[in-house]
Amino acid sequence: MKPRRRLSTLHLLGLFVFTALALNDDRFIFGVGSFKLSPFDLLFVAMVGVKALRLADPGAYALPRGALGMLLGIQAVSVIYLLMVSMHHPGIETGDVARDLRIVFYFLCTPFLCYKDIDSPRAYAVLQKYIVAACLAVATLMLLEQAQGFSVANPLRNVRLGVWAIPMGVVSLLYFRRTLNVSGPKAYALTLYMVMALVFSLNRSQYLQLAISVLIAVMLAGSADIRRRAVLIFAPAAVAGVLIFASIGYLDVLTNRIFSVERLDEDSSYGARVQEMEGQMDFFAESPVFGKGAGFRSWVMGENGFELSTFAHNSWAFYLMKFGVVGTTLIMLPPLLILLFSLFRRYAHPGLEMHRRFLLATAPIYIFIDSMSGGLAYAPKTAFTGFLLCYCLSLIRNAQIMPVPRNEPPVPSPRPAAVRRAPPRVIPHA
Repeated sequence: MKPRRRLSTLHLLGLFVFTALALNDDRFIFGVGSFKLSPFDLLFVAMVGVKALRLADPGAYALPRGALGMLLGIQAVSVIYLLMVSMHHPGIETGDVARDLRIVFYFLCTPFLCYKDIDSPRAYAVLQKYIVAACLAVATLMLLEQAQGFSVANPLRNVRLGVWAIPMGVVSLLYFRRTLNVSGPKAYALTLYMVMALVFSLNRSQYLQLAISVLIAVMLAGSADIRRRAVLIFAPAAVAGVLIFASIGYLDVLTNRIFSVERLDEDSSYGARVQEMEGQMDFFAESPVFGKGAGFRSWVMGENGFELSTFAHNSWAFYLMKFGVVGTTLIMLPPLLILLFSLFRRYAHPGLEMHRRFLLATAPIYIFIDSMSGGLAYAPKTAFTGFLLCYCLSLIRNAQIMPVPRNEPPVPSPRPAAVRRAPPRVIPHA
């Protein structure tokens, strides 16, 4: 009798992050009332559907113990609290409430929906392939747009493409080249390709993220081969990048973009961001304990100006305005504990330890740096955050169930017992 094949969310999780990074475009978005659905929204629903279909599986809903059980309990309290306080707010539309709760649930619920399906080295290899594939798709779309509308006077930027994930793809090729079955020269070419696309994005926070992630990855590598590979990749890439951008007249654009951070008072977008944050903190001061509620709308400079509530350049101000101190604490506690429990301990299993170092170089840097520019208040980014936290949560479980390979010396085979020689036969004389 054939064993029954278990339904898994593994590939749905990979497609979830792929579509959030590469297919977040108006062409793929359709509205349902005031709510807009993207491909990754449908994939999230599909993951929930798979979990529902596994009701007959006795192990699918077995409650975890220890640290995992505690994390699940805190997450359940957070979700129940958010649903209760979002039920009734006069003057707030249901679609707006659903939009805000979607942003939060992507990184609160995704880890606990899918972490059990990341249960083997093969599953981790699948995740790595989705990460690199998504980053290459983002890089390709970015470079195609640059080729079609390249302008030094008016540089092209596309804030919808998930360029924020490219540093993670670069570190993936640095750590898991053999897992991805990529040769050394090909890994170098793909890394240069992604870094070039990231530079063209003119996204300063991701420049910083790439530099810090690669530096931490090299420091944590524990392997001379990875350190040597990082030098061989990034030293020539830096020289090649400077020559390429100088030849097309883009070096001045890049330099001005990087060093204009010192002249933010002259940046028109910076002035709007200051007004956004001041407005959010003013609303937070009006309701500091429980916030204004999910779905609350407000504007800077009138209703034709910048909306404070559907997108925020500072995630912390956004959450404080919407959910207050109590809600923000409950929302942020599970992700923070997942990071602490999964990444700040060593694993005896060498494969899990390598994944821990990979995530330690990428996940906290992404969450804490990018959250200062809206990372946790924007649905595609919170979908990516949910993916990262799911990856982290799986390490805790697999440390309990994966046997640690032992490198014991081979046991010498027992020597055969000595054969007793028969005494020489004496032939009597005739």
